[in-house]
Amino acid sequence: MTQKTKTACRLVRPDDVYELMRLYQESFPKLKQDALFLDAARLRAEIDLNGRYWVAAEQDGRLTALVALLHDAENRLGRIRRMYAAGSEAEKRADLGAALGFLLERLVADDAADMVYSTTRTLTLEKQEVTLEHGFKVLGVFPNAVYADPRRLNGLSAWFAPGVLAKRRHSEFALHPVLEPFFEIVRKQCDLPKQEAAKVPPLPAGLPASPPLEMIEARRFVAERYRQVRSRKHLSVNFFPFETPNILFTSPDGKVEVFVQHVKETRFACILGEHLTAAVEPVSLYREVAQMLYDSRAIYIEVINDAADVSGTECILRAGFVPCGYMPCLKHTGDQRRDYAVFARSYEYFTYPRLKVNSLYLDYLREYCKARAAMSTRDA
Repeated sequence: MTQKTKTACRLVRPDDVYELMRLYQESFPKLKQDALFLDAARLRAEIDLNGRYWVAAEQDGRLTALVALLHDAENRLGRIRRMYAAGSEAEKRADLGAALGFLLERLVADDAADMVYSTTRTLTLEKQEVTLEHGFKVLGVFPNAVYADPRRLNGLSAWFAPGVLAKRRHSEFALHPVLEPFFEIVRKQCDLPKQEAAKVPPLPAGLPASPPLEMIEARRFVAERYRQVRSRKHLSVNFFPFETPNILFTSPDGKVEVFVQHVKETRFACILGEHLTAAVEPVSLYREVAQMLYDSRAIYIEVINDAADVSGTECILRAGFVPCGYMPCLKHTGDQRRDYAVFARSYEYFTYPRLKVNSLYLDYLREYCKARAAMSTRDA
């Protein structure tokens, strides 16, 4: 019986293109086709441009696993974008774990990231379990989102570089009461101090309702407009990592602009930012955008917000969004990192009979269901 050599891990090189395409075909990913891995020229260009932290596991000259990281050097942030592996289930798990461990060691050695997170937008829960085995913490769920995992529970996990949570986290703020249960689940995992509870503020008074909006679907135009506004730091909400809008909602006079990414294949949307040069009542604005997205067949809409922004959180809740996760230290600001909360709005009835998953996912799901039920009884 031939004995296999030990798996070795290394950074991906441009000349790995055809091996990576072979690996992708053998991994049988349970999600829509990854067009990047079906085009050698595009894949080579992506490795040249963004492949600094792509790690491959290798055995006997063949690649057996890939862990590919999206890296934002400015925000010292990473996101696990792809995890592909071939072989038996045990071999896949072992090789993905080896590649992920190598990646995290490299990030620490390079002092390149304070936080790395993963979502089941591109990974299954089984693959996300590999991240938990390497020190990632479960930070939330995305109930009913059509992601890579067929159970539609979906998960969010994150790894923090040594010392980041203790030394760099901005913690001098009061937390909206609806976020407390989600923060508490995170706090116990990450050994964070308790957070002061805030008083729920009244909604902004005297502001005009959202004007009629029009939807512009022009991918390159919207992306460039977003880049321009963001570079001038004119966005009212200006942080949603690793996403680019493809839809712009605008008032006829252009004084209200809301940037959104809409993935029609999965009927998913996320609100990335606003550019406002006229006063507008925020609850009516978010409701209008959500309704227009639903009319465009989006059934799951996501938004994130600074956890210290109690008034903004209240407006998001009143617009029909429900908290589903909590991400400490997400945004790099000066020499500190700020916490963000994740909110979702689902338009589908959901049920999760006897899910066999990590119990922490179910803890978040229960809190999401409680918050959703409580929101439905609040006055608009």
